Amino acid sequence: MTLRNIILISGLSIFLVWYVASWAYQTQYLEPRKKLGNEIAQFSQAIDGGKQGVAAMKQFWELNSGYYYRSLPRVQNDAQSQYGFWLLELLQYSGLEQNSVNDAPPTRVLPGANYQFTIRCTGSLPQLSNFLFEFYYAPFLHRIASLTLTPTEGNTEKLTFSLTVNALVLDSRYNPLPPTNQLPQGFIIPRLASNDLATYQVIADRNLLHTAKGGVDRADYTFLTAIILQLGDQPEVWFRVRTDDSLIKVKLGDSIDSGSFSGRIVEILDEDIVLDRKDGSRWLLAAGESLSEAFALPPETAERKE
Repeated sequence: MTLRNIILISGLSIFLVWYVASWAYQTQYLEPRKKLGNEIAQFSQAIDGGKQGVAAMKQFWELNSGYYYRSLPRVQNDAQSQYGFWLLELLQYSGLEQNSVNDAPPTRVLPGANYQFTIRCTGSLPQLSNFLFEFYYAPFLHRIASLTLTPTEGNTEKLTFSLTVNALVLDSRYNPLPPTNQLPQGFIIPRLASNDLATYQVIADRNLLHTAKGGVDRADYTFLTAIILQLGDQPEVWFRVRTDDSLIKVKLGDSIDSGSFSGRIVEILDEDIVLDRKDGSRWLLAAGESLSEAFALPPETAERKE
């Protein structure tokens, strides 16, 4: 073997040893060490995040523990039946009449479940003030989402109220309190500006219906909503009474009596109708208008139609 071959073999051997050693150092030492370091960093980050989460939960509990005491029962039937019964009792206690409370299936929200209740009742503004005072004095996690006031025919002091109420149940996963099937009791929540009901009666004493001193005329709230020309043998017109959301259907020759307006339908056009009143006058009413907005036609119009 020549010196040249010996040098080449020695060089090749040294390269192979260096390559194997470098590969072993990279794959068996550096990469496992780097992977281990990444895992340690991830675990440390997770531990820090867990500690921060626990600290945040403790802080939230310290600041908001009262909310869990005010949550409705976690069982759906208990929450709906007991809270709905409480609303009915409150309506009766406030002196309101014709009370009805309807509930809808709960909807999921971030903190738990939202229950919606629809209330309909009649009464005066002072009675409504009493209801609102007691409602917001109660400890429950609830609020009034909407309130509609409708005048009552023939009585300027009495109104029909329609309310939508939302009530909240906090999720049991975040609720550290033991489960209960009872409504929260005994917690006074300072949500009102004054704890004296008399403070709010000043608002109720204001006459919101000053324009209706002489009484509510049902004709003002009876609107011609539809003219159906092709319905069986005769055309038909529909009136919607907004005081009670009732529907009146009449045909040609029928009479319509609503409040101060009384008349007979003598002609049905595409977008209007003609009515004869008991005093012999003739009136034109367009679709979308109330009976009180009918337009008086000249006397000769009635004579030509006879």
